[in-house]
Amino acid sequence: MTGKLKVLSLSKEIEGLKEKKVYQDVNIHFRDSHTHTLTLKSHAIRRDKKEYVLEITAISIEAESLMIEGDVWTSGEEQWRAGTIFEFRFYPTAK
Repeated sequence: MTGKLKVLSLSKEIEGLKEKKVYQDVNIHFRDSHTHTLTLKSHAIRRDKKEYVLEITAISIEAESLMIEGDVWTSGEEQWRAGTIFEFRFYPTAK
């Protein structure tokens, strides 16, 4: 699923994600039965991507967006799993 993402809150800093910032061209894709992959594309260099792992604990459908809550960590850094609690608003875009 592709769309726009607004970071509403983070329980602590995580490299590449900032509270109150809106990211364009975001992709959320299932990873396995418990987690999803969140990919942010850099606007400066289109080939540069940041990848995170989401463990979603709650989703609320609100008008044209999804409010998503759970844990987030940088892909490849599983030692930080369940270390940062997030609250995102995701606006899916139709292709």
